[in-house]
Amino acid sequence: MTYEELTTKIMEWAHERKIDEADPRVEFMKMAEELGELSSAYNKQKRAQLIDSIGDLQIALLIFSKLVGVDHHSAVEKAYREISNRHGKTTAAGVFIKESDLHD
Repeated sequence: MTYEELTTKIMEWAHERKIDEADPRVEFMKMAEELGELSSAYNKQKRAQLIDSIGDLQIALLIFSKLVGVDHHSAVEKAYREISNRHGKTTAAGVFIKESDLHD
C-alpha cells in the first residue's frame, strides 16, 4: 500500500468515527498522549511499543492536520524545502545546529 493510499484509509477511518469533526484540542491532547507513550517505549527499549507509538502519533497528526485545515503532505513538503539546503554543524551528540545559530 502506498503512503497516499494509507493516508486516505486513515482519513476514511477517522471520518466513519466522526473524529475528523471533533474539536482540534482533543486530537492535540491525543498527540501529547501518544508522544508520552513513544517516550516511554523508547526509554524502556520496547521495540514493539516504539513502532506502535510512532504509528499512533502519525495518525493523530494526520487527523489533527485535517481538523486545523492544514494539508499534511504540503506541510511536510514545505518543511523539507526549508531544510534541504540548510547548512550547519552536527554535534557529537547528534544535535544539528543551523549555520545562522552558530554565530550567535
